[in-house]
Amino acid sequence: MLKIPTENQKERELVSTLKLLSPGTYLREGIDLIIQSNTGGLIVVGDTPEILNLTEGGFRINCPYTPTRLSELAKMDGAIILSSDLKRIVRANVTLQLNTSIFSNETGLRHRAAEKFSKDTGHIVLAVSRRRNTLTLYSAEQHYLFRERPILISGANQTMLALTQYAKYMQNAIASLNWAELSGTTTLTNIINTIQVCERVRRTEYELNRYRIELGTEAQSLQLTPPDLSVEIESALLIIKDYYRDEELHENQVFEEIFELNADDLSEESNISTALGYPSNINNFDEILVPRGYRMLSQIPRIPMDIVENIVERLKTLDVIITSSIETLKEIKDVGKTRATVIKEALVQMKTGTTQPQVFALPIYDWE
Repeated sequence: MLKIPTENQKERELVSTLKLLSPGTYLREGIDLIIQSNTGGLIVVGDTPEILNLTEGGFRINCPYTPTRLSELAKMDGAIILSSDLKRIVRANVTLQLNTSIFSNETGLRHRAAEKFSKDTGHIVLAVSRRRNTLTLYSAEQHYLFRERPILISGANQTMLALTQYAKYMQNAIASLNWAELSGTTTLTNIINTIQVCERVRRTEYELNRYRIELGTEAQSLQLTPPDLSVEIESALLIIKDYYRDEELHENQVFEEIFELNADDLSEESNISTALGYPSNINNFDEILVPRGYRMLSQIPRIPMDIVENIVERLKTLDVIITSSIETLKEIKDVGKTRATVIKEALVQMKTGTTQPQVFALPIYDWE
């Protein structure tokens, strides 16, 4: 398993929360009943003392959660409080005490209350619109409007087609970078362009995954993502780990900064260069760069990432690793003679052109 973050913190939190509300989950069944009954609803997930102290009136229910009970209780005007583990309905028909200093862009009273309460407490709040029959999720500073099934299926299909094309671009970019690294001709432009392509693939795959989560059990008939794509993306993004300047930066900081760039900023080469610790004007930077070797070593079968990190920590660059003897390699922690021989033979074959790095030789996927 590769030790790189493949989502920023906001993405991780959102995906985790969306999974609680996928079609087919027990909570979503109750939400769907509320939508079908056209009553609307306001639901807070969490029964901490902080939450309960910010509620007034209503009824102490404290009964096991069922979708039907949730739907029936939503017929009353107030909010429903669920336990943090979603197993119990704690209170119903309560009034939420809202912090008036918190700003909300929402116009409807129910959605405005949901956004303010979520921002104030950091807990999940769900608002079911009576007029539009829609579900909106609020989680701290994020909110997410769940889409209707026809829109989801159409969007999933379009995103899948885009992912197919982007992944082919990534294949070509990785192939070019492989040979640049092995021939000692890697430039900052090579690195930036490859990162841009790989990041577009990661973002598109993430978007497709959100469609899959929103469709839940209804996504089973759709081929939404090839099984090995996530691994290929992680491996490709080891480019960042290979080339960032680490004098003042931590690698996770670099990943997060690149992942936080919006689409327009990602297209600007200067932003990637700055995030990696290089000058913003890449035209004035003509240095040939040497990779540390994480990405190339990760392509050798049955070499765990822990061992890859041990090798790079000891030998520092791919060039040194390639020219090292089996005796040198086997002395590195957890490598041993057998692995050292495999690594040496694989790298020599790559260098001499008798074989190709795995990510170049094997297509990521092909739906044609």
